[in-house]
Formats: sequence, C-alpha cells, structure tokens
Amino acid sequence: MRVVSWNVRGLGGLEKRKEVKELVKEKAPFVLCIQETKLQLIDDFVCTSIWGPMCHDYSFSPSVGASGGLVTIWDTAEVEVWTSCRGDNFLLIHGRFIKSNEEFYLFNVYAPCDRFAKQALWTSLSSRLLSLGSLNVCLCGDFNSVRSADERRSVRGTQTLDDFSHFNEFIDECVLIDLPLCGRKFTWFKGDGRSMSRLDRFLLSEAWCLLWPNCIQVGHLRGLSDHCPIVLSVDEENWGPRRCDY
Repeated sequence: MRVVSWNVRGLGGLEKRKEVKELVKEKAPFVLCIQETKLQLIDDFVCTSIWGPMCHDYSFSPSVGASGGLVTIWDTAEVEVWTSCRGDNFLLIHGRFIKSNEEFYLFNVYAPCDRFAKQALWTSLSSRLLSLGSLNVCLCGDFNSVRSADERRSVRGTQTLDDFSHFNEFIDECVLIDLPLCGRKFTWFKGDGRSMSRLDRFLLSEAWCLLWPNCIQVGHLRGLSDHCPIVLSVDEENWGPRRCDY
C-alpha cells in the first residue's frame, strides 16, 4: 500500500504535470493526493496527463479562482472507492483496498493560512472523525501548521504557542498518530532558502496503525513546487532513507 501526497502549487503548466507523472511512475501509488491544483475543473485529460494510461479514477474539489483546489486519483486495480465527498478545504474518499479487502477513509487536506479558518477546519474534521469511531482513517496533505518550534525555521526567529496549540489539540482530541518523517526534516521551503517548515504530513488513526504497523512516511526532494512530496508506505523492502536532511 502506497499513498503519495503533494502540494504541487498549480497543475496548469506542462512541466509541473510532467514532474508529477514522473513521481507517479517511480512510486506507483495506490492513491495520489494533490493539493493546490489552482484549477477550477479537473477532467480525464488532466488526470491522464499526470497518472499515465493505467486504469484510474478520481475525485476533485475546484479551486476558488486561482487559489486552492484538490484532486485525489486512485489505481482502480488496487482501490475500490464507494463514496467521495467534498468539504471546505478537504476531499474525502471511502472505499477498500481490493487485495486485502480492508475498508478505509482517506482525507486529502489543504488547510487555509488564516488561523480562524484553520480552527474551523479542525472543528469540522474532528466532528467527522469522531463520528467514524475506530476505523481505518488516514489524513494527508498540507496542514499549513507546525506542531512545535522545531518544525519551523524562520528569519523572524519568533514563535508563539498559538502557532501550533490548536493543531496539537485537534490531533490529540481525534487520537491521531503522527509518524516520524524520514528523509527530510522540513517539507516547505521559502524561495530565499532561509525559511522552512514541516507543513505536510500523514495523520493516521490507531486502527490504521494496528492494521499496518510498518507504516512509514518519507519526504522526497522537491522540484518545481516549494513543497516536498511525501509517501506513506508499508512496503517492508523499501524503508527509505533514515537520515534527515534539509
């Protein structure tokens, strides 16, 4: 089982789509979650241009103007999706992994920058997660939040408790597990190279981790986007790099 999550900062350009397609070819994900498509419409042409000719299906949430936008694409030979729904700043699919016949819920999340809007998102997600109970749940994406001062390096050099307290409360209240990130220490880098944060991650329910205890999340090199793609995997033969770089 492999899930790839990436804030691509726009899918409109051919070079960006080519880069995503190369990642798909390399990682062969069961599910691909993309944030910030900046597209109001996602169709078969767009999905095929990044997924390739392999059998797939998709669900998307449009951008608001040129801001935001989500798309989730899955391999129909590996994943059967029963339902899909959109919420403010997230896209949810519910289905099963075909070979293991395990049911799952997967949230593709792109959190807003505004802290009040972010708090509204945590409240909305909490309500949904608590209603699901002890099921196999995975949230991934760009949460636009860090969990501690160590997850952010800034030229401003200032941190306030409010920067991450609400995010931690959300994680704790929903009993979500935040796996260590292998391969990278930060997942977002400002253009000047002096500011960086860990904004992207996978958050897993206890049931998910009990079912797949060998899950790891690995951060990979960034390309045209200022975010790094991250991969969730339970492939015991591919543990990924253990050293954390910038």
